Amino acid sequence: MKVRIEVRNPGLMRPGMFVTATFHGQKKEKRIAVPSTAILHLHDRDWVYIPTKDKKFRRIEVRGGDMLPGSMQEVLSGSSLGIKW
Repeated sequence: MKVRIEVRNPGLMRPGMFVTATFHGQKKEKRIAVPSTAILHLHDRDWVYIPTKDKKFRRIEVRGGDMLPGSMQEVLSGSSLGIKW
């Protein structure tokens, strides 16, 4: 998203230059994110495969969220099964 911020400039920045900024909120929130390629989109639903104790995989339904930097995607729900991501 585009944001306009006014800051003091000791002469380092010139018109037309861009920066990358990180914003921190006032409260910490933990969110689950997985590589976007780990989410399978099938029949209008989102799924991920998780390992089981018997060295197999189980498919669980999740609700994918926003795309994040680094080809990651947020998982909004479906992770309340005690899964360690």
